[in-house]
Amino acid sequence: MSKQITSWIISATLLFSSCVYADTVPANSICRAGNTVVAFFNGVNTTPAEARDNLKELQVISGKVTPNGDPIEYSVMYNYTNGLEDFAETFEQRFKEEVLLKDRWELFFQMLDDKGNWWDNIVQKVPELIKDGNAWRKLLVSNFAKNLSKLLSSPPTEQNYQEHRAKIDNWVGGGKKLLFVAHSQGNLFVNEAYRYATINQKISSDSVKVIHIAPASPTTNGPHILADQDLVINALRVLGTVPSITHLIPIYKPFGNNAGRDRIGHSLIKTYLNPAFGMYSTIKDDITQALNSLEAAKHKGKSEFLTVTMSAISYSQKKVYLYVREPTPTGYLVFSDSTNTSRKGYFGELEGGANSQRYVIGCDKTNVALGDYKVVILGWNDNNDVDESEPNVTLQISSDADGVLLKKSFLLKNYGARNKFNIFMNSNGRKYSMNVDEL
Repeated sequence: MSKQITSWIISATLLFSSCVYADTVPANSICRAGNTVVAFFNGVNTTPAEARDNLKELQVISGKVTPNGDPIEYSVMYNYTNGLEDFAETFEQRFKEEVLLKDRWELFFQMLDDKGNWWDNIVQKVPELIKDGNAWRKLLVSNFAKNLSKLLSSPPTEQNYQEHRAKIDNWVGGGKKLLFVAHSQGNLFVNEAYRYATINQKISSDSVKVIHIAPASPTTNGPHILADQDLVINALRVLGTVPSITHLIPIYKPFGNNAGRDRIGHSLIKTYLNPAFGMYSTIKDDITQALNSLEAAKHKGKSEFLTVTMSAISYSQKKVYLYVREPTPTGYLVFSDSTNTSRKGYFGELEGGANSQRYVIGCDKTNVALGDYKVVILGWNDNNDVDESEPNVTLQISSDADGVLLKKSFLLKNYGARNKFNIFMNSNGRKYSMNVDEL
């Protein structure tokens, strides 16, 4: 059961498109338009499809342009959890001997998103199996809280943040205004994104704003919204400090807010963005105020159409470098290692030093070549002092057109060890696209 669900989640992730853009594209640019970015950090036990739906709801609130007329670019800063798999295993154990429910795995997803009275029908038909339907609802709350408390006690690792940082690098490079909206677990990730943008990228807090919805973290970097009947956050309050309650839900049914549709009071769409509750207007006002007050980040570089980001764990005896050979006929090799430096190619440019490098191509279509870009990660390590227990290098390839195309972590352990990839850039005359293969 859990493997089936995990496979379903992974498949959905591969099909998931994380960005929605306004329609206007500047002349001579192959990048999408958008002077302002609204980035959404999803909550616990959220599938990619659900994160996309949450992003669409935020787009309804914010529209295609800011109150000042700036086009808005929307993006999901997706973060992964294993909570669905954990709950699936419990579901399977409870139902595996019941003939009426055998192989009815779709009920698991209905359990997460209760619509109608199917659960009551099960209770009526199989009373010896389920004597108390609320027990499952309590289990769901417990499962959510358990996964959030794990993240609070053991925060996400550097690797979890890398995809988010690559996007922030691109936005800051293009002088974007940034609004981060986080729900539930996403608040743990948004705090690190805010820290990275303001400290590592050194942009002003006037250029990046944060709105925290149902925050699981006691730390906030902007206004927060928290309902009194959010059972997940209430469960966390018992374990430690959480932000204060800001709103009361006027009508309450035990384990069933929003006319029984959100039994745990934690859903972004059904509870916090429900127009029947006061949280909706507050969130809308906070978003409008943030969009009105944002200032463009000081332009730190060119807008980026293609980014190839390599990061490696540093060892005293080890250096890792990124090499990119641009398409023919020039076939120029862009690289920077301990003996040679050729950072600027005909089309792209290399940034950073050993163990942390980025190859970047800008948005000007007059300076972009179609064809194959050969990427090589090369590690030098004379003493072979590598910890082989885990990957030590991460490569991420992303484009403005298609989002993250590849994210791979691997181990370079020998002298002269290397990994090779190929990026093929194509165009149909209207849109540029890329495919990535590992060689």
